[in-house]
Amino acid sequence: MFGEGTPFDLQMHLARIPIRVIPTFWLMAAVLGWDPDRLDLVFLWVMCVFGSILFHEMGHALTAMAFGYDPHIVLYHFGGYAAFFPDRELTPLKSLLITLAGPLPQLALGLATVAALLLTKGWADQHLEPKSAEYLEFTLIFLITINVGWSLMNLLPVLPLDGGQATQAVFAGLGVRDPVDWALKLSVLVGALTTAALFHFNIRSTALLFLLLTVQNVQALQARRW
Repeated sequence: MFGEGTPFDLQMHLARIPIRVIPTFWLMAAVLGWDPDRLDLVFLWVMCVFGSILFHEMGHALTAMAFGYDPHIVLYHFGGYAAFFPDRELTPLKSLLITLAGPLPQLALGLATVAALLLTKGWADQHLEPKSAEYLEFTLIFLITINVGWSLMNLLPVLPLDGGQATQAVFAGLGVRDPVDWALKLSVLVGALTTAALFHFNIRSTALLFLLLTVQNVQALQARRW
């Protein structure tokens, strides 16, 4: 999707998996957590976003590697993706397992972080300096926001989110005729309902995201009719 990269990209390997972080990833993460009065917390937020999304994409990539594929990871302004070339048969079951290997471990990590927040609340106040206790609490809250809140949204059956891709794999596994078409139809329905609900509760930034996804899926459906 992003070609060969630029000199400004952060590139590394983890578990033999190539990882590239495009500069716009850091920019968007900072924008989402921006507070000009607490730049220290903005930095903390960006690091939590980086670690959480990388953890998520590593789940996809490691599962793909276990099936014999050769994945790579790119983190960019809309989050991240783990890509590979399916040079051998990618069955619906394999596709489903690779898809769920990102959000489910991330959600489990988020729930574990909830437990950590509850367990360390009193302990941190008693045993840490006030500033350290504050940073610990914010770190756990940020991780919960990302790994629980974002994971649950990502599991909604809306393409191209993981939930939408998992739904498409399930349709294919059930032998549904044209699983992509059915996944797109469900994506439009769920996307529209989610958009309306988010606007109702005044969660505008996320509502705009789901509105964009809904429009894209409507366009994809129309393109398949031509």
